Amino acid sequence: MTPPAGPRHGEPEPLLRRIADHLGTLTGGTGWVVRVDEAARSWAIAVGDGSVPGEAIARMLTTGEPVVDGPVLAVPVRRGPRIVGACVASAGHAAGSGVSDADVHLAELFADYAALALADTGVLAGRTLEHAVRQELDWVEAHACTRADLVTVGAASIPEGLGDEVFRMTQEALLNAAVHADAACVRVGVVHGPGTLTVLVEDDGRGFDTAASAPLPVATAGARLGLRAVAARARRLDGELEIDSAPGRGTRLRLTLPCTSAPPPVPGRTRTGVLVAAVRPVVRAGVVRMLQLGAPDLGMVSEVSGADDLAAACRLLGPDVLVVEHDLLGDDLVGMLERLAAQPDPPAVVLLADDCPDERLRVAVGAGVKGCVDPDADRLVAVVAAAGRGETLLADDQLERLAAPARGTHAITPREREVRGLVARGLTDRQIGRALAISAKTVEKHVGSLLRKTGTRNRTMLAQLG
Repeated sequence: MTPPAGPRHGEPEPLLRRIADHLGTLTGGTGWVVRVDEAARSWAIAVGDGSVPGEAIARMLTTGEPVVDGPVLAVPVRRGPRIVGACVASAGHAAGSGVSDADVHLAELFADYAALALADTGVLAGRTLEHAVRQELDWVEAHACTRADLVTVGAASIPEGLGDEVFRMTQEALLNAAVHADAACVRVGVVHGPGTLTVLVEDDGRGFDTAASAPLPVATAGARLGLRAVAARARRLDGELEIDSAPGRGTRLRLTLPCTSAPPPVPGRTRTGVLVAAVRPVVRAGVVRMLQLGAPDLGMVSEVSGADDLAAACRLLGPDVLVVEHDLLGDDLVGMLERLAAQPDPPAVVLLADDCPDERLRVAVGAGVKGCVDPDADRLVAVVAAAGRGETLLADDQLERLAAPARGTHAITPREREVRGLVARGLTDRQIGRALAISAKTVEKHVGSLLRKTGTRNRTMLAQLG
């Protein structure tokens, strides 16, 4: 439990001041209104003088109920199921034996009014946005019995004040998911892009009709009201909020906000969004710089340094083109490309490679890759721009290599060709052995020979050779 932390949040609101005064009058002592971050289990005084009785607040957060501890009273202030504050009172020496049931009832009425003034709660208080969101997701898992996942891409500093606003909007979206959606899973993505911050909140709950005139059941009417508040905040910050939902299909919110003073895109101009993925920062920076100089109409949506972030970043950002180092995709090139192609809006893929082996190039193009280019080559801009238009652009030497017979094909025996055909159909060694009336061990030897002769790295690549 974290004790009262940090400075108070600006000037005391008149309503909160009156509530604190009434609490003090009620008990003949001192009254406080306290802001609470239930997920972080921390609090800070909003209105009131002196030290607030922290032990009573801690017990109140643990039980979720009003706490009477001798002369001290602590009543939770709620917004939906979430505790956003506390009305606290400590009786004076002349107040008699303690707090009565009537005092508790009146304090709960005061708490209802305090909720109106504390509705705009939720600040980072020194935490990173990712840390604060993770704590909120822990709260969702604990209170809504919902699995909650967090994906982050990139890292960057967030302008002062913007982080608090983004966190409040994320809280609102998560509250909707926890209270209204009846979801089994909630997922949040935070993506730091060049000059932008993108937050995605999606759930697999009941969803709703996004048409403004559509009638809503009580369970989802509150969700629409909360999302309207989020949309209003986004507009005030010159951002965009996209909502994709339908009854029985869950809800997906994508919030994009500017994080720099860079000028906004020209209205009406369609830009091709590019995601650059490379292990080395110098490669990513060089590719981004070349594309920015050579094709200003290309928009850099973000940069990724690892394969683990790749699929998540594409899902969150929805780039038109993915420019990725071929080594970053690993040995299972086809598997990774198939996962990318299964995205709701799959990107066109351009491979970065100083020297992509013939077999790997053949497999990549067969899987739909739009180009393969040296990251330092003059052709880079043209290849990426063509991919953005849905076109494939290969160099003359690459076309010649693709037209040539696959390495080692002439040495493949008739039996090996039979094995390769069955591998391409997805059969296991045992299944191939039964089909050809040979042992699984013999099949394994044939597959190993095929891998050596064709230069492929695994069965998936072998199957793609046809």
